[in-house]
Amino acid sequence: MELQNIIYNIVPGLIVRKIGDHIVIIPVESQNEEGEVVDSVFTLNDTAAGIWTQINGSISLEDIKGKIVDYFGISLAQAEEDLLTFILQAEEAGLVFCNKEEA
Repeated sequence: MELQNIIYNIVPGLIVRKIGDHIVIIPVESQNEEGEVVDSVFTLNDTAAGIWTQINGSISLEDIKGKIVDYFGISLAQAEEDLLTFILQAEEAGLVFCNKEEA
């Protein structure tokens, strides 16, 4: 997957707090794909928190992957796997959306 041109943004209206070493996210109102309201609280691990803090609607997934490699000292392949896993889960949970994807 070409990550250079894919940019994500955080869904507005989330309550985000840093508690100790963790980031906690509480959607004010979240709906699943079927339109049902879901009450959830999300706690991010270190890698997910590192990704979350980079998502701002202007940084590509490729750039975020590079920052993960630098910060955690992991391989490019592991960084990409972790990044895509987090992005897909966060998008499914209604926490992020694809802001820009160009060919």
